[in-house]
Amino acid sequence: MFSWNIPTQNTKGPGWYTTAGIFCLAFIIWGIFVQLYALSVVVFIFVGVYLMMENNAPEMTQIAVDENGININGSFYDYPSVTEFSIVYDNRKPIFLRLALKKKWLNTVDIELTQDINSYELRNFLLQYIQESEKWGELTSNERLMRYLKI
Repeated sequence: MFSWNIPTQNTKGPGWYTTAGIFCLAFIIWGIFVQLYALSVVVFIFVGVYLMMENNAPEMTQIAVDENGININGSFYDYPSVTEFSIVYDNRKPIFLRLALKKKWLNTVDIELTQDINSYELRNFLLQYIQESEKWGELTSNERLMRYLKI
């Protein structure tokens, strides 16, 4: 019924990596200087895992929404496993389809919406299967900051 692709390759410029590298290196050096060696090791491992995950991410993520459920790059969520959904807006522009799942650990999934998806039609389609949440309509200040920092 609805399908779209979203690019998952990095959109961060060299300035972002330089700034993040300086902060991480400063934390590592500071951890060694004040004898918090565990902090230095954790920051070093975090940087390594982040870079590995970013370099191994697929170029495109395929999203499909139909009468059976929601498919995100091969991960399938049938409608009984989704408690509610919301279309999140930023300045009246739809940016995310947010799903609340019944899982314990991964209980929220944000799916980026593209310009070619009609959010009104998607909302009406999903209302046939899932109830809509009233609390997630707009981005929080933390989410705005994360989008600005491209985290």
